[in-house]
Amino acid sequence: MKKIHENLTIQLEALKLEIEKREEIFENRSERWQESEKGEEYELRTQELEQVVDDLENTIDELLNII
Repeated sequence: MKKIHENLTIQLEALKLEIEKREEIFENRSERWQESEKGEEYELRTQELEQVVDDLENTIDELLNII
């Protein structure tokens, strides 16, 4: 179980880094692009990743309570 916890934590950190990278890319794009359909889709996908991070954090916490 500890190995699963370690692997999930590593993946969680990787997801957080990906989100940071996506946010930086979004912020560096023009306002016009950000407001375009493509920009809005990009932002939506980033928000979906943020939800995955929240869910994964909760799962890791629950796993810690079991171990």
